[in-house]
Amino acid sequence: MPTKLAAFAWRLCQSILHHLFSNGPHWLEFVSPEISNEDYERLLTILLALWSAKNGNLIPEKDRNVKESPDLDQAMMSKPTVFPTKNRWIPPPMGLHKVNFDGAFDGDGKKGGIGVIIRDNEGFVWGGAAIKIDNVMEGNINEAWAAVKALKVAQEMGYRRIILESDCFWVLNILLMEDVDDGSYIRCIVEEGKRVMGGLEECYFHHIEREGNHVANLIARHGVIMNEGDFYWKHDYPSFIHQSIMCDAINL
Repeated sequence: MPTKLAAFAWRLCQSILHHLFSNGPHWLEFVSPEISNEDYERLLTILLALWSAKNGNLIPEKDRNVKESPDLDQAMMSKPTVFPTKNRWIPPPMGLHKVNFDGAFDGDGKKGGIGVIIRDNEGFVWGGAAIKIDNVMEGNINEAWAAVKALKVAQEMGYRRIILESDCFWVLNILLMEDVDDGSYIRCIVEEGKRVMGGLEECYFHHIEREGNHVANLIARHGVIMNEGDFYWKHDYPSFIHQSIMCDAINL
């Protein structure tokens, strides 16, 4: 088993064991030095069967062979458009990185938070950020900034072929408009977003239901309450989103 896949299998086993048995993760850490890659494959198969038996089939049998996003191939052959997806996170095609973002807003404190998470076609996390925004007057302004920040995070981390995904349809749509007549401030944000998009090789847009954007939402809410500065990570992620990352991976 490749090293990257083995690491993912270990994380997945740990997450499932946590839900199935109270001391499961501790047991796995204790025995992991003795487990071979082949044993990991067997253990993961058994655990997934137990998880499925406990919760019912995670994916209905009739949907197992259905293509997840039939409109995605069309997207690859046309100009950037906002395409809707299902209410759970699905991975991007190979060669692209999916950049999910969300904005959170505390109206009382006039504070905002931005969450960004970048994943590949196997669900592995490649980067992300939790960003704190002060003196936010409106929630929609924070959402617009979240889109621009997500584009910048992806660009600065070296990802040039991306799918930008959010549950905020109007923000994705406004980035595609030729001319924005929505107040000077929103217009400046959109122009900055388009400038960043110009430095990318490929950039597609997907709208997803809020349930499928849960990880980005968690990070955004964390950004609101952060006392320290902005938090960026690459090839890793903070522990507070681990369970949600694993849930998305299990549901692939």
